[in-house]
Amino acid sequence: MRKKIFLLLIFILILGSFYFFNTSKKDEDSRKKLVFWSIQLKPIWEKQLSLIINEFEKKHPEAKIVWVDIPIQEAQKRTLASILSSTPPDLVNLNPEFSNILAQRNTLEIFDNQAVSQFHPNLVNKLKYQNQIYALPFYATSPVTIYNQTVFSKCFPNQTFPKTYDELFKISKELYTCSNLAPLAINLNENDTLAKILNKYNVSNLKTETNKQKTVEIFSKFNEMYKAGFLPKDTLTINHREMIEKYMSNQAIATTAGSNFINMVKQNALDTYQNSAIATQLTGSNGGYDIALMNLIIPKKAPNKELALEFALLLTNKENQIDLAKTTNVLPANKFALEDDYFKICSDDLIDKSRCESTKQLSKLSNITFGDENKKAINEYINKAIEDILLNENSDKKYIQSKVSDLSKLLKNLIKD
Repeated sequence: MRKKIFLLLIFILILGSFYFFNTSKKDEDSRKKLVFWSIQLKPIWEKQLSLIINEFEKKHPEAKIVWVDIPIQEAQKRTLASILSSTPPDLVNLNPEFSNILAQRNTLEIFDNQAVSQFHPNLVNKLKYQNQIYALPFYATSPVTIYNQTVFSKCFPNQTFPKTYDELFKISKELYTCSNLAPLAINLNENDTLAKILNKYNVSNLKTETNKQKTVEIFSKFNEMYKAGFLPKDTLTINHREMIEKYMSNQAIATTAGSNFINMVKQNALDTYQNSAIATQLTGSNGGYDIALMNLIIPKKAPNKELALEFALLLTNKENQIDLAKTTNVLPANKFALEDDYFKICSDDLIDKSRCESTKQLSKLSNITFGDENKKAINEYINKAIEDILLNENSDKKYIQSKVSDLSKLLKNLIKD
């Protein structure tokens, strides 16, 4: 009898557990799943982002955030596939170039001025297509110039490092003769590097003779520097990390870097780091600086658009943006976060100084571009032109003019007025 009672109790316990498990599972499944895709944030910001997710879910018990962290090399392919499907994620971390393409295809939600009121206006301006805001700024980097102050001061005592490309062009021969080092390590035809340099000279197309002449002059200067050895011989093939490595190994006097790469110099080449100083990013005639920006988009087909916007604004509020910046050495997109002393008062440490310098640069961004459409093809044509010029042993001014003329014809139908 006791055995039967015992077995009955066991059965009731199992049945109760089964009921509880299924009820809990049912409750779990009944919550709205807000899907958020980020790009390689988990290794560097997992703890804080998990806390933000928990905070949001407490406020919205009817919702569950599903966070998916994607490798950068897969981001565009996976996002495009999801956007074209009927069930895209609700919120996606992307770069403006690819987001712009999606905006051109009318696949993204458009944001009003109220939605972007907490962000730096210069960053918001970078996320417009046909004067409509297609994304929210997430974070930014604005590279500065890191240079070997010991070598530069030996060659040019009591002078400051050049602020513009033109100033650097003028002293390159003397600097090279004095140091036997390339004055600048640069990856001239990687992505949109050269397009951004042209933009700093107010060149946004090659339809006018003035713009053609400016482009000839800029191409000629870089050609002269390359042929004379003032730029690394592999300047057409190195990536950004290899640029920094050339600087660390004392093969170049200066290069362009964000705080994360300056930290790489500190960790891997302490002697070089201790001999280094920070200057503003090299610019052109308009005095504007360029940035690298990451943003957040909401697909039009997203099932939870209102919740996605609320989560995005929580993710980018003042406190969370400051935490992200301190953890990852980026700049916040939130304008109130940028008012924090952390971005205004910096020590003499190079990483600190670069942070303050980068923050200042956000207030004077170069807004000239080659247009919103066909950016990839435009960059490829510009990069091919400089490649042909630099690799041709006989590329005199007449040859450069012909290349710019050819480039103008190629760009004619790609750049819309």
